[in-house]
Amino acid sequence: MPRRPDLTRRASLARAAVDVLRARGLQTPMRTLAGTLGVKRPTLYFYFPDLGAVFDTVVENADQALGEAVLARTPDSSHGTHPPSHPIDRLRAVIEATPALHRERPQLAAGLLLRWALGGEVSTAVERCRRALQAARDDLVTELRSGIARREVRPCDAERIVDLVLTWVEGAVLQQVLGFPRGDEGGDELVRRVLEPLRLQRKRRRGRA
Repeated sequence: MPRRPDLTRRASLARAAVDVLRARGLQTPMRTLAGTLGVKRPTLYFYFPDLGAVFDTVVENADQALGEAVLARTPDSSHGTHPPSHPIDRLRAVIEATPALHRERPQLAAGLLLRWALGGEVSTAVERCRRALQAARDDLVTELRSGIARREVRPCDAERIVDLVLTWVEGAVLQQVLGFPRGDEGGDELVRRVLEPLRLQRKRRRGRA
């Protein structure tokens, strides 16, 4: 039975390999890369058949981390003991999660750019990002509609608002692929001009004397 790769070790090796390739260049031989990482060449080939697989692993793990970061910043309002977050705050969290993840994991931007330099498709990275966020989309749309029903959000097309936010996230990923400066200001503008005008404050319930 073929041996299965240790996914945790593969992710760790991929992050370290990106740092090495950023310093030494894409022409670094696999033998040199293996020695720098402190592993044998057959071990490196077991995890990564070529350099493209190194960057694919970084991107894949980053996409998963992005989805987890969005979900972590947008907790399910139907569970737990804390009051549900405002739907607009949840959408703001989606926007804030993207640049925050890039700051915490600089290998993501490097991996995307280097993978693109090796001939990887930009659309592939964007599509992976879209799939990573799809798990959160339906929940965000449902929560926004519930906010409208509770009169916490002004009437709007919930699906279009959520898709607009996720499109901005995809654009932020594309900026990283192309090596453009991070455009956090665009997210701030989206929040200020689109999301915040939709916010209605919750009405406090008065307790009986």
